[in-house]
Amino acid sequence: MTVSQQKLLKVFHVIASGLWLSCVIVLAALPIISISTASGDEVYMYNHAYHFIDMSILIPASIVTVSTGLCFSLFTKWGFVQHGWIIYKWIVTLFIVIAGTFYLGPMVTDLLEIANRERIEALQDPRYMQSQAIGTYAAIINASLLVVAVVVSVYKPWKNLRPSAKNRSSNGTGTPQIP
Repeated sequence: MTVSQQKLLKVFHVIASGLWLSCVIVLAALPIISISTASGDEVYMYNHAYHFIDMSILIPASIVTVSTGLCFSLFTKWGFVQHGWIIYKWIVTLFIVIAGTFYLGPMVTDLLEIANRERIEALQDPRYMQSQAIGTYAAIINASLLVVAVVVSVYKPWKNLRPSAKNRSSNGTGTPQIP
């Protein structure tokens, strides 16, 4: 991959990951709006907006983020396991994507269906209230994990997990030589 291609890939990766993080932060903050919900239409509209952000913006942004990250790992020197900070980002990303795909996404869809069916009475439904709380906590946790991933991307701790050539002994054992 040429330097120009890598820069273009980085542009898409940074924009998509920023959009993903922004959506998660909005989903974490959105429940503040629902505190003053007074009608069934407001309950439904809150859930409709939440569902729209999750399904129409967050999911595509996360797919682009994962895809561009995969391209970086496959087609550049960064790889998958050469650097600890990349391993961390992959673990966090896969955890969030798997939890979102198999648990949180369907839960958000269920919340919308309950809100559509029950309107204001949804606020008395224990399943609805528990799922809404779980969604809020999950958004806060996901936002925190993604913020840490951004910090890790900038500071790049655990830079190189492979010992450098100058730190390996001449007999190939990988043990550093003491001068």
